[in-house]
Amino acid sequence: MEVKYLNLEYFFYKFFYYLTHLSELLEKLHLGYLISKWKIIVIFISIILAAGIVFLLFKISLLGRKKIKAYIDIFAEEGPLEDRSSRWREIKRHMDSDIPEQWKMAIIEADALIDSILKKTGYEGDSLGERLKNIEPSDFDNIQNVWEAHKIRNHIVHDSNYPITKEEAKEVIGKYEKVLKEFKYI
Repeated sequence: MEVKYLNLEYFFYKFFYYLTHLSELLEKLHLGYLISKWKIIVIFISIILAAGIVFLLFKISLLGRKKIKAYIDIFAEEGPLEDRSSRWREIKRHMDSDIPEQWKMAIIEADALIDSILKKTGYEGDSLGERLKNIEPSDFDNIQNVWEAHKIRNHIVHDSNYPITKEEAKEVIGKYEKVLKEFKYI
């Protein structure tokens, strides 16, 4: 029979089962002083494990800060915030139009902007869709927003007659904007 998963609960159960029986055995043998020493050892091990958990949580938080710093470093290469936001202002200008083709252009350009950011941050893939597949969902909070917006972008690119209302276009652009703010691009 092939084991397909590791049941940690079972191992902990067995460990504590034998631990409790060991203390009962020691009591029957009138070795009470060993029980008190055993408790001290268990408390010491618990303190060490708790310190290890705190250390790991600290390291995890540092990784998150390093990732954000890496994004900021990448954006620093593109120039000051005003220069970067000019590209975003152009996208917003397309959205201010009353022409559906302009809204579609705004969505396509926002998608291309996200794609270029992900390329620069080192995500592998030939397209934004492939890069999104290579992203761990915990890497950033708004990955689902990018997926939803990218699907709309794909409909627009592959069907020139794809109908879109201004409200839908604003919603899609809003999803891209959340991601850009998370990346501290705008």
